[in-house]
Amino acid sequence: MQSQGLALPPEPEVGPSAARVSTKESCVDPLGKDRDTGDSDKCGLYIEENPPRLVALGRVYEGSTIVHNILLLHDQVKVDVEEVKDADAPIPVPIDEVNLVGQTLNTFLAWLTHLIKHLSEQIFYCH
Repeated sequence: MQSQGLALPPEPEVGPSAARVSTKESCVDPLGKDRDTGDSDKCGLYIEENPPRLVALGRVYEGSTIVHNILLLHDQVKVDVEEVKDADAPIPVPIDEVNLVGQTLNTFLAWLTHLIKHLSEQIFYCH
């Protein structure tokens, strides 16, 4: 081909690729906060009991409207569970694959806002 004045494009270099980032909102923090840097709000995740019982620790991701392709309701917020306190406790907003807190480690899911307590503020989360 080169004799006709046409050249083939150079072969791409093969090597480690850049980190892949999900483009689905259920897996991307919309505020750009890095969960490894501690930028998002660390919180206690509770279930309905009298009084509410702490079942996990995680981070709140405000500004999200969808988790696992399901629209969040006005009284829900996206969280990432980082530490399980009670693996057998039911989660307040179950989905097909996840019903118990023990199944939620390092998973994004919806949680009821009145059952979230910011650790730094010691008050329940409210919009």
